[in-house]
Amino acid sequence: MSKVNKRVRPTKEQAQELNRRLDAVIDAGHTNNLYCDCELCQALAEQAELMGYRTDSTIKQPSEKWDRRKQVYERKRQIDAVKMANLAGQGLTSAEIGGKMHRSRGYISKLAKEFDIKIFTKKER
Repeated sequence: MSKVNKRVRPTKEQAQELNRRLDAVIDAGHTNNLYCDCELCQALAEQAELMGYRTDSTIKQPSEKWDRRKQVYERKRQIDAVKMANLAGQGLTSAEIGGKMHRSRGYISKLAKEFDIKIFTKKER
């Protein structure tokens, strides 16, 4: 069997250096950018690799499959919104719409807010 390398606990200085670089990245505003290749983010990635938190310091670009998944998800939401608008036009409540579309009431109400669709309640009928 091959020997597994144990991650050594970082020293206090290494942890402080990692925190300093992480603060620099946050101050630069790169918190939500996973694939950033600026100097600050590269330095943080290299420090994390040095300490054993990462196995590869190079920041890889995203694959195309995630873009495709996002497009498919958005398309399904648009189709659901059209179906929901048709059923709401017939005077159904959100529970009835959810039952016909096989979706939850929360999803139905979230789509209604996003696409500005008026859904009747039982009192308004």
